[in-house]
Amino acid sequence: MTESRSESLRRQQARLAAELRSEGKTWVEVAEVFRQRFRLNPRVALRAARGWSQAQAAEEWNRRWPDEPKTHKSFSYWEIWPGKGGYTPSQDNLVRLAEIYECAVADLLADLPSFRHLDAATRTTFTVARGTSVALTGETMMPREAEILLRDLLDRRPGAEAGAPPRADLTGPHRLPEEVDFGELAQVIVMWMQRIPDPQTRRAMLGKLTAALAVATTAPLTALAGAAEPANAAPPSAGPGTFDPATLAHCEQMMPYLRKQGDVLGAGATLPSALAYRLTAEQQAKAATAGPHRDRAIAAYAELTQLAGWLCFNMGDYGSAQRLYDDARAAAHEARAVELVTYILCTMSHLATWQGKPRIGIDHAAAAAAWAEQSGSPYARAYAADVAVRALTADSQADRSQANLDREYAALQEAQADDGPRQSWWYFYDESFYWSTTAQQALGFHDADRVLSATDKTLSLIDPGNLHNRAFGLLYRAEAFAQQRDIDQACRTATEAVELTSVNSSKRITQQVQKLRRGLDPWKRTRHVKELDHAVRSYRSTPFG
Repeated sequence: MTESRSESLRRQQARLAAELRSEGKTWVEVAEVFRQRFRLNPRVALRAARGWSQAQAAEEWNRRWPDEPKTHKSFSYWEIWPGKGGYTPSQDNLVRLAEIYECAVADLLADLPSFRHLDAATRTTFTVARGTSVALTGETMMPREAEILLRDLLDRRPGAEAGAPPRADLTGPHRLPEEVDFGELAQVIVMWMQRIPDPQTRRAMLGKLTAALAVATTAPLTALAGAAEPANAAPPSAGPGTFDPATLAHCEQMMPYLRKQGDVLGAGATLPSALAYRLTAEQQAKAATAGPHRDRAIAAYAELTQLAGWLCFNMGDYGSAQRLYDDARAAAHEARAVELVTYILCTMSHLATWQGKPRIGIDHAAAAAAWAEQSGSPYARAYAADVAVRALTADSQADRSQANLDREYAALQEAQADDGPRQSWWYFYDESFYWSTTAQQALGFHDADRVLSATDKTLSLIDPGNLHNRAFGLLYRAEAFAQQRDIDQACRTATEAVELTSVNSSKRITQQVQKLRRGLDPWKRTRHVKELDHAVRSYRSTPFG
């Protein structure tokens, strides 16, 4: 099953490469698209763009230079480098790789850091092109420059180019979360981590990042919750007792931005705004007359209520999360929003399983599966199977868990083949999420090798803007290393997750780190675990261990 899924990814990459080459793109340009879409380093991307496996690349090498043969392991070592377990390719080998891939040597090393900023004559400039991935000229960001970039991202009008002047009025509740590109913001954070090799320097810079975000976002994003009239959370075109389609549309448009904000900055920074918009949607639902407008308003209220519940869940407030989920489910049923009912039941299953109540999680997952069939949405069927996998794994039902994992994959393939629109709440659900659940299942049944294989795929495919899910993928990977008693790698990987979410207030991530750390107690006196403890103390205010 795993082999066929890898084959599916290769076919997807082959189609993409063929399309780009037919458009006249060079191999370097194709590889750059692969780097961004599939989250590959440049050495892997240049090979994957050709559609070659490591063994096939070695065959190409050996055809050209039979007196200096290489195996697939050589390519593996070069591609892993500079990570642990990789080998540095020599200058001669880099030149030959460049010849094989028809690129420059520099193209093979595009992921390595530059230190041009140390030259006093260098004036570093940074650009973030809207609609593209964050791109730098190769320099490591310094704190003041990073703060300027962050403020530019946070102050920019929707659709404005980088460097455009901010809005004239940033003092009131009018600068709303849709005016912040949280995907770009998350990529800046990830980019910092990748380009600053020294842990102490990285720690200091991330501290400044957290401070910059706090100054730039706290007042504007929480002002909505403290507004004199709740309707200020939406355009002031209608009073509290008046139905206004524009106000309702604005609430609907806000939901994707609020979800992304939660993924990047955490639940605590997002909940006040979500609750303010929920109140506005409730007012619109009460003011709407019977018919499509009322159903639409109630559905918006249900989705915002579910979102508030999800944020409470991530903050560790399970009682509030349960109450909000119950309210959201009832509202979605009233609005006859079958697909939304399915999604809410899935999140209720997730909540129950996380709290150590897998049998209730199984019950909610079964109800979600029944409604998913009525919805006609392959995303609904896939995600209902996903939460069932997690609940059944927690209940030690290996066969049923695997059967649902297979059902999830089949439904996911159907969903990905469908070019039609999908509901906004499925923004997070893709193949990377499936592999993350595969890793969770493998962890539950102590298959560390399978965890590492699954997290390899998760971390290569995941949206870089979803820091929340990326952190969980890293923590599953760290736990697998711990199961293999590779304590050094377990601690390094866990530290990366802790650093990644230093600006994210998710209580669940904290709990996952605590669980991992408890498992490392037998090695608590080793240098590696002590370094992890130091990183946790440096990045998080919550005590661990």
